[in-house]
Amino acid sequence: MAKILLIAGHPHPEQSLANATILEEIKKSDLDITIEDLAAKGWNFDIPAEQAAVKAADVLVFQFPFYWYSYPALLKKWVEEVLAHGFAYGSQGTALQGKDFIISFTAGAPFDTYKAGSTQNRPVAEYLYNFQQLAEFTGMKPHDPIVTYGCMYVPGVSTEEDKKRIISDCKKSAAKLLEELKKC
Repeated sequence: MAKILLIAGHPHPEQSLANATILEEIKKSDLDITIEDLAAKGWNFDIPAEQAAVKAADVLVFQFPFYWYSYPALLKKWVEEVLAHGFAYGSQGTALQGKDFIISFTAGAPFDTYKAGSTQNRPVAEYLYNFQQLAEFTGMKPHDPIVTYGCMYVPGVSTEEDKKRIISDCKKSAAKLLEELKKC
């Protein structure tokens, strides 16, 4: 069984119905999954400990909300500090080579807004080049991203039907992520 490290990159998980739902479903799995909650760790990472966890894993998963067409600053900082030169890339940086890499994220906007001429102006795949490059540059094996659209939930504004739909969609995405992880 593959050893999986899931990096939960939501900076405010207490405000996220969508990411919380996905993580709760993942926690029910019998797979060997370690969840690193970056918000609980704060902005100062224990780099050697984080690198040891990454090195010990067979699969690296990023779970996050899609902020401004990328990942949140907290997760970006983790990537910059933990996946450093000499560890993740460079002539001595081989720690990630051959590992499976999966991104799973929630988008506030609906699927149909991610196309030319619509609100988001292009398909979501066109915003993901940085993750593809990260995988290629470090020698990881990228998997297709798992995206949950339409996850904008605002307590007191969103309806109970919105909440039920988001929870249902996120449970389906978590199931899809678990199925993908079983292939690793």
